Amino acid sequence: MNVLSLFDGISCGRVALERVGIHVDNYFACEIDKYAIQISQKNWPDIIHLGDVRQVNGYDLPEIDLLIGGSPCQDLSIAKRNRKGLDGDRSGLFYEYVRILNEVKPKYFILENVASMPKEAKEIITSILGVEPIIINSALVSAQNRNRLYWSNIQGITQ
Repeated sequence: MNVLSLFDGISCGRVALERVGIHVDNYFACEIDKYAIQISQKNWPDIIHLGDVRQVNGYDLPEIDLLIGGSPCQDLSIAKRNRKGLDGDRSGLFYEYVRILNEVKPKYFILENVASMPKEAKEIITSILGVEPIIINSALVSAQNRNRLYWSNIQGITQ
């Protein structure tokens, strides 16, 4: 399986895929934080790092089976005052996810973000991706007790 992870962080998507026994042939990652990249490279030296998501041309990539990502939430989260929603510099990177989704046309996709986003942003994302989000509490897999929204075309995902 060829995987493209946008906003990859320390490659937790790779961890999840391994834990459920999904074989990864190629794992492409877009990340700009140098410390996150160092951790990712130490744990999985075979990851193909592509850098800034804004510089990636999906047409240059091989066939992608799974596109995953959690675009930045800073402009969507209730934790930020005067949040700009999807018009913000960081949360607006959602549109880069959409651009690449349209370029690579993967068999499957998953997008994650905060459940506390404004209703309008949730409706925009849902409309663009064409699927309703599923709420899953991060406490199932981490120390965080926070609800997250997941949009995916993978059937049967539940909490």
